[in-house]
Amino acid sequence: MIWFSFIVSILFYAGIVEWMQRRATETVTAQNNSLHPILLVLVAICFLAAGISKYLLLRIPAEKINLDTETLAGRLVTASLVSLALSEAICLMGFAEYFILRNYNSFYLFFIVAMLGMIMHMPRYPKWKTYLEQMTGTTLPEELQ
Repeated sequence: MIWFSFIVSILFYAGIVEWMQRRATETVTAQNNSLHPILLVLVAICFLAAGISKYLLLRIPAEKINLDTETLAGRLVTASLVSLALSEAICLMGFAEYFILRNYNSFYLFFIVAMLGMIMHMPRYPKWKTYLEQMTGTTLPEELQ
């Protein structure tokens, strides 16, 4: 459900851009594109940070391997939220660039990268189940009830 709300939020940004683009009587494009490379670097950092933060949050030190399943599941939720938020930040940068430079195509570049990040970091029960089983040594049910 949380993943779905992140998807809806970036679709909302796309809807606003589409609405504004269609209401515009004339196309206004800024001549100064000096902001674009900076935003592309920030996008690359966010995309990499989403994966790195998930890895760091899910890494368990050897001395804490006996954590209970509930604590480990909480770490999974936190790691997923951080990764999804960083993916949404990519779309927000494109949204901000659209308002500053009115660069319609550039927004969709950021949108696609954000959507790709969200799909990559989508919470999946089989992945979570495997992680929890490896860390706790217990077997979990095949499906949630």
